[in-house]
Amino acid sequence: MENNLIMFNSVTLAMRSRDILKRHSIFSSVIRTPAHLRQKSCGYSLLVKGDFDNAVSIISNHKIPIIGTSAVDFR
Repeated sequence: MENNLIMFNSVTLAMRSRDILKRHSIFSSVIRTPAHLRQKSCGYSLLVKGDFDNAVSIISNHKIPIIGTSAVDFR
């Protein structure tokens, strides 16, 4: 099953983004960015299931910096 990650530099930004998406009825959860995708030691991501493109757009519209996105397969 493919899941999409939105990556941030801090857990605070990830949590703030999760809360914003929740208000828009988009489910997401904060996870530690997988080591092979981490650009810095403090990497956190939102695991988004559902309307990924809309989620990225909403976060960007709230001026929260995103350091990257990735499609990952958790087994």
